[in-house]
This record gives sequence, C-alpha cells and structure tokens, in this order.
Amino acid sequence: MKNQQGYALLIVLLMVVLFMGISATFIAGSLSNAAQEQTVDTSNQSVASAEMGAKYFSTDFERELELIKMEIFSNTQERVNLLISCIQVKTDRSCDNETKIAAIETKIDKDMRTLYMQKILTKVTELDAMSGIEIIPFLEDQIKYAVAYTTANKLDSAGDIITDPAMPEETVKAIKVEMEMTGTSKEISSGLKAFFTIEVPDTFLNASEPLIIETEISVEKEGVTYQDVFSETMPAISCADLVTQLKVAGNNITPPYECNLGQSLKGLLKSIETANLDPELFKVYTSNFTTNICTDNCNSLDFKGVTIVVNPEDTDAFNNMNNLIKANLQVNGELTVGNNLINLGKNGNKQTIILEELNVGNNIQNMYYTNFLILGRRVAAGMPENVSRIRWGQNFEVDNYSNLCIDIDKILPADLERLSEKIKFTNSGKMIYFTKYSGKNFELTGKINGKSGEERTGLYVKRMDDYTTFLNACGVTLKDTVTESTEVAVPNVLDPEFDFEVEY
Repeated sequence: MKNQQGYALLIVLLMVVLFMGISATFIAGSLSNAAQEQTVDTSNQSVASAEMGAKYFSTDFERELELIKMEIFSNTQERVNLLISCIQVKTDRSCDNETKIAAIETKIDKDMRTLYMQKILTKVTELDAMSGIEIIPFLEDQIKYAVAYTTANKLDSAGDIITDPAMPEETVKAIKVEMEMTGTSKEISSGLKAFFTIEVPDTFLNASEPLIIETEISVEKEGVTYQDVFSETMPAISCADLVTQLKVAGNNITPPYECNLGQSLKGLLKSIETANLDPELFKVYTSNFTTNICTDNCNSLDFKGVTIVVNPEDTDAFNNMNNLIKANLQVNGELTVGNNLINLGKNGNKQTIILEELNVGNNIQNMYYTNFLILGRRVAAGMPENVSRIRWGQNFEVDNYSNLCIDIDKILPADLERLSEKIKFTNSGKMIYFTKYSGKNFELTGKINGKSGEERTGLYVKRMDDYTTFLNACGVTLKDTVTESTEVAVPNVLDPEFDFEVEY
C-alpha cells in the first residue's frame, strides 16, 4: 500500500516538473519574439523618419523654387523694361535696329538662365551645409532625421550628366539633386536617398506673344518741295511752349518743329537736350540775331543742327555772317551785304546758308566748308518764275569743300549769264544746279586760269534733276516723323517640372 502511494506521488512530481519545463520554454520563446518584434518596429520607425525628412526637404525645395521663379520673372521684367525704355528714347544707338534688339534679348535670356541655375545650386549648397544637423519633428519624441549630404548634377536633353564644364549653358535641360537622409528611432538609424529633378526652361522670354512698342522716329523727308524749305507764314508759338508740348506723349505734332525763338539759342538747345528731342527737327525764327543767337560775340557759333531763320531786314546777322561756324542759317528773302562776304567756314566746320536772293556790294571770297544755296523767291501763280537776283560787285569765288547750289529755273537769265562768265572755282569747290526742264543747262563760258568754260564746266559743275536729291547734295535734309512698331519678347511665365523620387 505504501509502495503504491509512493509511485503515485512520484508520477505527480514528474508531471509538475514536465509542465514547468514546457511553460518555461514557452515563456522564453514569447519573450524572444516580443524583443524581435520591438526591434523590427523601431527599424521601421527609423525608415519612416528618414522618409519624413526627405518629404520635408523636398517640400521646402519646391517652396524655394517658387520664390526663385518669382525672382527670375521680376528680374526678366526689369531687363525687358530697360529695353523698352531704350527703344522709346530713340536717341540710344545701342537698340536702334532689330539686330541690336535681338542681341539684347539673347543676352537677357542667357543671363536669366545663368541666374536661375545659380540660385538652384545655391539652394543645394545650403542644404549640404545642413549635413549632420539632426531635426526632431516632435517634442519629447525619439524620432529624428538629418541630411547626410546633398549634391547636384546638370543633365543634358538625354538625361545624361554633363561633366564638361566648357559645355554651353543652353545644353543644360535639368538639374538633378541627390540628397541622402538618415532617420533615427530609439537609437536605431536607417538611410535612404531622395532625388528631385528640376527642369531648366528652354527660354525665359516669350517671343510668340510679343509686346508691340510703337515709337515715333525721325527719317529724312522724301519729295521735299520749295514750300518745305521756305514757310509762307511765321509760326505763332514760342519755342519754349513748343518744347513743352512736344514732351507730352501723343502730341501729334509733326516736324519740322517751327517756332519763334524768343530766348537765347543756348537756352533752347539745353531744353531740347533735356527733353530728348532732335535739334535737327527744329526750324527757329528770330527777329534779333545778335541778341538771341550770339552770346559775348558771334564767333564759333554752333547751332547743333537747328535751322535759324532770320529776317532779311536783320542787318546785324549779315554783318556777322563772316564768322559763322557749323551753322544752318536761312534767309527768307534777299541777303544784302553792303561790302564783302568773306571767310565763310575757314575753321574747317561745315555750315549751310540758304537764301532766296543775293546782293553783295563787293566781293564773295574765301568760301570754305560752306553749302551756299540760292533757291529764288516765290512768285504769284501764272507769273514768270525766273526773276530772282544774284548780284555781287567784283569777285565771286567758291573754294575748298564748298558748294554753290542754285535753282536756275528761278534766277534772272542775265544774272545767270554773268555768273557763267565771272564765277571762279578753286580746289574742290563746285556748283550744283537744279532744273526741272530736260533741255535746260548751265555752262561756264569765261576762260579762267588757262581753262576754257567747257573744261571748267566738266570740272566744277553738276546738274540735278530731282529737287530732294539736289537739296541733299547741298547739305539740306529735312526730317519727317514716322511711327515704327517694334516687337519685344516678354518674360516667360515659368512652370518647370519638379520630379521627386526615393531610393531605399
């Protein structure tokens, strides 16, 4: 009986020991699995942390790219505005034709491309400078991430990396940024690579929808007539008021700009320059040459291309005519000089003198660098036109680089006959005449310095059949204003592609 009880107790003890062993094994396995699951979970959190960092920095880069686009657009607009201003000024020779404008637009496009890429690469450098700086997105959390490094490469149209620094910037079609991120969760770190590709636009200017700039430009007037040279009525407006009106956009005033001087020529030239106007478009009338035109004296006067019209009664003007330099002077009537008309233009500066008739008491000599035009006076309709006078006393000589220009249809035949006999030409002086009649000619007749009239005619006389060409050959070019349309490319609205991808 006792033996049976002992066996029963032994069996119970063995079962207890076996149960406890199995339980211990199970508990140990469960603890091991729990530790492994915790490690996997922490590793997944570190990868998620790295992804969080990549997303944060890519979003920030996209935001910076929007700011770069806005800045590039603004800079492009500023440069285009400068080009428009240059075109509108009309006096700036750096943008006065389509070739120069196209060159400026190309320069703008190139500069904006360079600036765009520089700003993107600067942002990449700033990102790389943050390498190793840990960012904790949530307070009191064990999750954090950091940039390991950031680099950028320029890509061509095939998507290949451009390694040759000498390659033109136009070959760059995109910039690919590579950024390695590390994420940490409970001291376990994981890494990944993020790539974002930024497109470089083909152009930063939109030439397909250009801005049309309309400007008024000065051109040489075609089909010039006698009436264009000699106005029938005196202008009522003062030059000061005219300049004020011309400064107003859309004033519809066409050249020549005729006005009464009423001030010093020096003051008028300054106001013309300030208003960015062309002095050659002005035809200025004065009743007092010495007061309005001369300053301390009448020597070395420079009209800057302005035509000064004087009254035939203004004897002070003619008494000082020997001293004019670079002058455009017009006499609406007869130029009457009691004694000599000498030393015109001897300092080497070209000048132009236009008049209807000439009456010099004695000599006309030493005429240098002067266009001297005698165009005849206006006659009533139906009356003979060849009634204007050319009179002088003893000698009439035309010397170096000077042109005596005459509309022979308006000159009294007897005066032309005397002129053909007596006038002398030396060096490069010559006579240019206009006639509208095909069978009419002017020929020198007198024998001077051993040369016959025929020889001298061949050397010194030239005929013109077109009035505008005749005036141009004699230094007279009237200006007209035409409206010119110029196309200017406007800034392109940038919308470059931004691709983001992650490599684990």
